[in-house]
Amino acid sequence: MKISFARAALAAGLLVGAAAAHADTVTLTDYTYAPATAVTVGAPSYSGGAGQFSGFLNGASFTTYCTELTQDLFFGETYTDYSVVDGVTAWGAAKATMLGQLLTAVAQQSYVSNADKSAVIQAAIWEIIYESSGSYGFGSGTFTATSTAPLGDINWAGFAGAPSLYKVDQLHSEGHQDLLVITAVPEPSTYALMLAGLAGIGFVARRRTQQR
Repeated sequence: MKISFARAALAAGLLVGAAAAHADTVTLTDYTYAPATAVTVGAPSYSGGAGQFSGFLNGASFTTYCTELTQDLFFGETYTDYSVVDGVTAWGAAKATMLGQLLTAVAQQSYVSNADKSAVIQAAIWEIIYESSGSYGFGSGTFTATSTAPLGDINWAGFAGAPSLYKVDQLHSEGHQDLLVITAVPEPSTYALMLAGLAGIGFVARRRTQQR
């Protein structure tokens, strides 16, 4: 199945552990919630199925969303020209942070449970990436979206200042549609335990050196 994304005129599941900057292999099998709900967006323009994808990254199962509306991709085909680009480099710090805030809220609320809600989150991801007015909303600005799904239930103002539990990066290909790759960020308590463990290792190493 071809997924066409506006070359003439969409388609987050979370991947735990971003791959290193080398050639990554990607195969998308289908929408996670098929058949996908249709979404129509503008600037760039697209009308068709939208939502979370399921597939394989370097042989491991993963789910993802589209981050690009200007290239194509086919279900069932294996691509070997992907690599991870830091989200700040791909979209800027503000947009990368907001993507993390969005996907944190999605995960905490167990929001994505059917095709309509999956389409809402895909549209929200595009809104964040493509909107250039500085104000987010599906009905106004430089990027707009409509759908049979209830797109109005995104609380854009609620993301401001909210914590993000995910680092969001771009799974980039020169010739095919770019995708989302998400890494869980350890909570502060986890960092504290890691630092305590490293300090303990250093203390043991010093004692062994002194005893020689």
